[in-house]
Amino acid sequence: MENASKALLIAGAILICILLIAIGMYIYQSAQGTINAAASKMSNQDKQIYNSMIEKYVGENKRGSDVKAMIEQVISQNDQNVGESGKFISIKVVNGESIPNLKKSDGTADTSGGQLGTACDAANVYASTPGDNTQTNVDAAKKEMRQLYKAISSGKSYSVSDDGGVQDGIIHTVFIKEM
Repeated sequence: MENASKALLIAGAILICILLIAIGMYIYQSAQGTINAAASKMSNQDKQIYNSMIEKYVGENKRGSDVKAMIEQVISQNDQNVGESGKFISIKVVNGESIPNLKKSDGTADTSGGQLGTACDAANVYASTPGDNTQTNVDAAKKEMRQLYKAISSGKSYSVSDDGGVQDGIIHTVFIKEM
């Protein structure tokens, strides 16, 4: 009798674990559906307008002043789209060592571009599964983007790319590298 009750307890625990896993999968699939729905709600014309602001800065040998203008444009657009799923543009540094003046928020050198990348990933649903462009996440990313802005030298050339940063026809990540 004792073994039978233990077997029933183990079977119950297994069923509860299976149920929890199923609920987790359902939540994950629902989140993906929300992301895809947000992107599909935008018409092709809306996507072109949304992307056109960034596309003019994409290319090789961009002046530092152009890169700074793009950073300001991204910050502005992200501020306007707080809370709108799928409408956050991340900025990532391809090689942090190539921008020697890049600093973390605490003032120390950020040779990996990691602080900026982490802050942007937290607000970008395409870069991170729990990513959400709440006001808090957007503000944190904006703070790191301002650090990058300070590190960009107007007299130098940069490469700006959206390769790998486009999904569902929307630019969600821009990559910067000093030439």
